[in-house]
Amino acid sequence: MTLYLENREYQFRFAGYEDVFHNVNATKILPRYLDDKDYRRVFIVASRSINTKTDIIRRLEACLGDKFVGLTDQVGEHAPLNDVIEAAKAASEADADVILGVGGGSVMDLCKVVQLCLAENCFDKQALLRFQSRIKPDFSEIIPGSKRQPTVRQIFIPTTMATAEWTAGSTPMDEDTHLKARYRVVLGAPRAIMYDPDIVARTPEKLLLSTAVRGLDHAINTRCAVLPHPMASTLAENAIKLFIENLPRLKKDRTDREAMHLCQLATSFCGMGQMTAVHGFSHWMVHIVGPYASVGHSNVACILMLAQAKWLDGYAEEQHSAIKRLLGRPDEPFHEILAELLRELEMPTSFPELGITSEQLDEMAPLALNHPLLAKFNLRSLETAEDVREVLALAETG
Repeated sequence: MTLYLENREYQFRFAGYEDVFHNVNATKILPRYLDDKDYRRVFIVASRSINTKTDIIRRLEACLGDKFVGLTDQVGEHAPLNDVIEAAKAASEADADVILGVGGGSVMDLCKVVQLCLAENCFDKQALLRFQSRIKPDFSEIIPGSKRQPTVRQIFIPTTMATAEWTAGSTPMDEDTHLKARYRVVLGAPRAIMYDPDIVARTPEKLLLSTAVRGLDHAINTRCAVLPHPMASTLAENAIKLFIENLPRLKKDRTDREAMHLCQLATSFCGMGQMTAVHGFSHWMVHIVGPYASVGHSNVACILMLAQAKWLDGYAEEQHSAIKRLLGRPDEPFHEILAELLRELEMPTSFPELGITSEQLDEMAPLALNHPLLAKFNLRSLETAEDVREVLALAETG
């Protein structure tokens, strides 16, 4: 890996996180952390399934005692903006001084924008849309639509492995357009992240493994970035190795605590550098396909990660070779390594498996080209909707 490029300035971006706890029992560490930070009024945001199908929230409520002041589990897939508004109203009415998020990417996206709503005293959808982030004309930076620091921070207990807890970016869905709104929230990442392997082990297998593949896709995009950062690239390489080596172990045995811990470390490694190197096609195309076709981000990520590896074959020689050497598989095509992993994990490898048709892909190609970042940061050029469709064709066959 090239660690120095002459005349190149580097900036590593931190998104608000201060404390990260690995391999902990959340019900034991959480009360101590709240006391340490003098938090007294905790509002919980959780997915409906976690709240109604597990005892995780009841256990957390018990450990919080009289510090627990409210709960919402109204968090739809892709974090609809109306759900964001309702959660912000509920947290405000509860006079919460901290938000505790428990869940995956949708919960995380919602909590970030709830922080923005509370900071701006904004509880109206159209007003909230005006706070969307913008992008500098040279595409060098995403600028927050609000520069206010949160008045209420968040703590997050992840139940998946897609790395959303590490970034200030949030892409909740506008229900009216079925497109993603785009926010970068000042100090948007949680103040504290608590990785509890026993809680993550309660996540349904397919969801857990597919979100881990989404995390792997993030790491690959970081390593294959057009404008890489040496620290982010190093973290990403380690994340890729840990994911590819340990996800099959989790598939075989969900009680393998070491494998779970190592996959959560991988999540941390790729998440930490995720805001530093702008990602390419597969990362952003998920944001188009997911809400448009009403399918989960992580399942789409499995397919697009594989398609992008095929599409970049011969265009990402240095990047793919570095990863393959680290894996001890220097002579195999990178896309075949990924295909083997997806088959072993029983993850989708083609769009027809998700019920996505060629006609839908034809409709999505021009939408993708209008995305402000999707076509701008790829090792192989994307110029037209036909170029986008060429990549999507690879995702039809698997």
